[in-house]
Amino acid sequence: MKHIPNLLTLINASCGVVAIYFITAQSKNSVAACLLLAALSDLLDGIVARRLGVHGPLGQQLDSLADVVSFGVVPAFLWSSILSDYGTLDQPWAIIMGATVAASSVYRLANFNLRKDQSVDFIGMPTPANTLFALGLWIWLGLCEQWDWIVTMSKDERTAMTLVLISILIISVYWLNARMPILSFKSSDDNIRRNAQIILVILFSLLVIFVGPLAFTITVAALPLLSFATDYLLQKKNQLK
Repeated sequence: MKHIPNLLTLINASCGVVAIYFITAQSKNSVAACLLLAALSDLLDGIVARRLGVHGPLGQQLDSLADVVSFGVVPAFLWSSILSDYGTLDQPWAIIMGATVAASSVYRLANFNLRKDQSVDFIGMPTPANTLFALGLWIWLGLCEQWDWIVTMSKDERTAMTLVLISILIISVYWLNARMPILSFKSSDDNIRRNAQIILVILFSLLVIFVGPLAFTITVAALPLLSFATDYLLQKKNQLK
C-alpha cells in the first residue's frame, strides 16, 4: 500500500513521455487524454500519501521529477509545434524557444521544493495550468477551421502571427516564476476565495461552449486577474477586522 503514491507519480511521468510521442503524431485527443491522466495522477499521489501516512522526501522529489516531464518538457514540445506548424519558425529554433518553457518550469519546481512560505494559494503559475494554457492553444490552432484560415494567410500575416505567438510564449515563461498570487482550488472556509473558484469554473464552462479547447488557454490567462482581485478583496476584508 505504501508504494501506491509513488506508483501514481510514475504514471504521471509515463503519461508525459507518451504525450510527447502523440504531439509528434499530431494526435490531439491522445495528447489531451495523456495530460489529463497525468494531472489526475499528480493530484491523487499527494492525497493518497497523506491518507496512508507515507508522505516523505522521496515522494516529494519524485513528484517534482515527474512534473518536469509532464508539465515541463511536454509544453516545450507543444510550443515547438505551435511555432513551427502554425507559425513560420523553422526547426531547431522552434524547439529552442519551446525549451525556455521547460527551463522555467524546472526552476519553478526546484524552487517550490525549497520554499518554506507555502500558503493556500500559489505564487506564480503552477506548471499543470501552464501546460493546459499551451494545450488549449495547440489543439485550437489544429482544428480544421483554424488551419484553413492559417494556410490562406499571406507571408506577412503569418510572420505577424508568429510574433504574436512568441509574445504569448514569453508570457508563459515569465509567469511561472513571477511573484504574483495565483488562486488554487484547495478547500477554504473563506467565501471570497470560494466564490472566485466558482467564477472560474463557470467561466471555463461557458468558454467551452463558444471556443472549445481554447477555453483552457483563456481560463488560465484570466487566472492572474481573478487571483489579483481575490487577493485584493481578502486584504480589504482583513483590514476591516
